[in-house]
Order: sequence, then structure tokens, then C-alpha cells
Amino acid sequence: MIAAGLNAGDRVAILARNATEYLEIVAATYKARLAWVNLNYRYTSAEIEYVLKDCDARAIFYQKEFATTVAPVVSALPRLAMVVPIDEGRDYDALTGEGHSGPLGIERSPEDSYFLYTGGTTGMPKGVVWRMGDARAVQLESPTLKPVATLEEHLAAVSNAPAGRVLPACPLMHGAGTNSSIGELLNGGTAILLTGKGFDAEELWDAAERGKATRILIVGDVFARPMVEALRAHPGRWNLSCLKVISSAGLMWSKEVKAALIELLPEVTLIDILGASEASNLGFAFTTATRSTPTGLFEPSAATVLVAPDYSRILDKDEAGPGLLGRRLPFALGYFGDPAKTAATFRDIGGELIAVPGDLAERTPEGWLRLIGRDSMVINTGGEKVFAEEVEEALKRAPGVIDALVVGVPDEKWGKAVVALVQTGTNFDEAAVRERLLNELAPYKLPKRILRFDAVPRHASGKGDYRRAAAMVAEA
Repeated sequence: MIAAGLNAGDRVAILARNATEYLEIVAATYKARLAWVNLNYRYTSAEIEYVLKDCDARAIFYQKEFATTVAPVVSALPRLAMVVPIDEGRDYDALTGEGHSGPLGIERSPEDSYFLYTGGTTGMPKGVVWRMGDARAVQLESPTLKPVATLEEHLAAVSNAPAGRVLPACPLMHGAGTNSSIGELLNGGTAILLTGKGFDAEELWDAAERGKATRILIVGDVFARPMVEALRAHPGRWNLSCLKVISSAGLMWSKEVKAALIELLPEVTLIDILGASEASNLGFAFTTATRSTPTGLFEPSAATVLVAPDYSRILDKDEAGPGLLGRRLPFALGYFGDPAKTAATFRDIGGELIAVPGDLAERTPEGWLRLIGRDSMVINTGGEKVFAEEVEEALKRAPGVIDALVVGVPDEKWGKAVVALVQTGTNFDEAAVRERLLNELAPYKLPKRILRFDAVPRHASGKGDYRRAAAMVAEA
């Protein structure tokens, strides 16, 4: 990449599934002081062109299955110095075989960066810029890693501790997948990758047994539920004695599914991670055979704060009540090329810079955090505000509901009507579900319609595809 004329800070985009080459390219960008950029492999040519133009990419590496998507983009981007298919052998192998293996003769800096593009629920993707120094500091806050302050401490920890083996079930194109893999590799460990195009729980357990995985990273029930079903369908099939931790980031992980995993794997610790692309490690919830964090609650990290809804102050650390979830430094630098959105998310509050991604939470009198939902997912119905995530979690706790998404649709009477898309089991009974919801939610939060589908639309990460959900409701 350096030989092709790329300079420190230049952006290198990667369009690939969970391939070993993905992590090789990421590591190469770190070494060469370049900034890697994630591309969602579900993007259209227009969306990929937008991201590459937005970040002024100088290189793109892609798997050949996306060649037809990439082809029309390349001609529109004369600034691209490298366009490399990574799985056709000749081009990529030739590149990796060139040059020497000695030091590059450059000095890296905590100011070196990478770009994490996040789609959000509306508008085009936004590039969240992370400084490497901040990213590593946040990474070391993980409860699965031993904190170190110096390179000497790091080397000692790597030398003395048994190496971990992480299996990210979620795509590397999302921050959680790549960060968990790089974190393990930095500690002398191993990343185990799934090769299938879709998630297959049996493939996961096969890979976990074969690779002696010590940790698996998932995204909520959409991964965990089929994992439970596979274990129940094939008792004793897999030797998972090396597995110590299953962690979930980015999506609700229900009490019932966690309890089932603990019953099947009693030696494993389950960790729920609360975070955002802009600010990681906001809170954690732990479940073992002998302890569990109350359902829907999180233990805040040391840097986590609640901000008054009007942004006027940081709530006292023992002050119960609602607020906007935020954290102190370190966190992301901002949104590339979008000073207005950066200023709206990274705010000076009482003389201190705080990242406030937009999630509303409540601190309980005991000091727990209860996530209420994201401002961008609020449905205004009849003058009341309904958080889509709150209704979704209540639905997923109801008997017969396997999965759920909630959207607001235009309505003459209510302005927006709350509508639920659900995937159901054989024991689904709508009347019983509504009765259950009335015990948990105010009546105005209940869905006006509950629509049943074979599956609710989700991105490869497991997060809800709300645009598609709204289209499915309109079609129905």
C-alpha cells in the first residue's frame, strides 16, 4: 500500500465477509499508519460510492462475489490508487508476497485513526472517526482483558497469561467483530472465523469445538436463540470445555435465552455489553450459574454518566431518574466531514466534553442503568412518545413471540401509529400477548397492529432493518 503511493492517514476500504484477509488488511493499515474503513456488504453500488467519496478512499479491497457491485463505483472514483480482489489468488497473493519483512521505518502515533461507518435508522451512513490511542484505551476497559499501562506490562501479560481464542459470530464489517478479534490478537491470541454467508448455529458450535474457542461474540437473541436450539437438538455433540465467555453487544439478550444457555453451559459467563459506535463500554450485565444482573439493567462503567435531557448538566453519580446516556473520555473523535452532527453528539457539559450518542436511560436507586431507547427511534403517537426498543423488548418476553420489531406508520388519528412485526412460534396467541403487554406497558405504547411474518428484517449484524420493516408494513 505504501509502494502504491498511499500516505499516513489515507483511507483503505474493505468490502468482505468474515475472511482472514479482512484482519490481515486491518493489521496492515495499522502498521502503515493508514485508516481502514468498513463497508457493509449489503450496500448497493450507490451506497458504496457514497461512502468511498465521503471518506476520500484511496484503496478498496473486496471479495469477488461483490465484483459487480464494485465495478461501476471504480470508474467514478479516479482517486482510487488500488482496487484489489482479495480471493482471486493472483492479485492479492502477489501483493502480500512483495517487499521485505523488515521494519517500515515509520513512527506510529496515538493520533492514527480508523473509520467506522454506521448506517443508523435514517439518512446516509456516517463515518465515526476513532483515534487509535482512544480505541485501545477503551478496548482495555473490557472485563475480559487485564488492564495494562505500559508496553512492558502488556508484554508481561501476554507472556504470562494463557492465550484466548475468540470467535466473532457477528460480521467483521461492524466494529464489535473487528475490535474483539484485534483485541484478542494483540494479546497473543487467536481469532476463529465463520465462513458461511448466513448465521448457522451448528457451524458456530462446530467451529468453537474445533478451534477450542474461549470466547464467543454474538448480537443478542437473534444469534443466541438458534444457539440454544442447536444445543438442545444435539445433546453431547460438542466438546465446549474451553469456552469461558459468551458476550453480546448491540442488541437485547433476553433473560429466558440467557437462562437456557446457562443451563446448557453452566461453566460459561454471559456478558451483555451496552455501547455505541461513538462511545463504547457504557455498561455491562453479567450472568453466571450463581449470579445475574437484574433483567434489562446494566452496571455502568467508571466513565459512564447520565446527562440531563436538556444537556444542562451531568447528573450526580447517585442521582436516580432518567437522563441521556453518555460517557467521559476516551471516545470517538467525531463524524468525518460533519461538524454539526459532531457538535450535537460530543458536547461541552459543565466544562467537560461528554459523548452523548442519543440513548435515554434511567438510573435506579440501587445504581443500575435501565436502557429506555434511542431518541431517533421515538414514535410520536397521539401526543405521547413511545420508544420502539421498549415495546420490542416487552414483545420478545411474551409467550409465543420469537422476534419483534416496532415501527411508527402514518395515521390520520394518531399522527403515527405503533405497529409491530413479529416472528411467532406455535403457541402464539395475540390476545394473551396483549394481556401480557398491558402488565408491562402503558396502554398508549401497545401496538395498534401486530403483523406476523416468517422472520423480521435484520441486518447481518443482527440489528433491526427498520427501513425494510416500514416497507413490509406498508406492503401489508
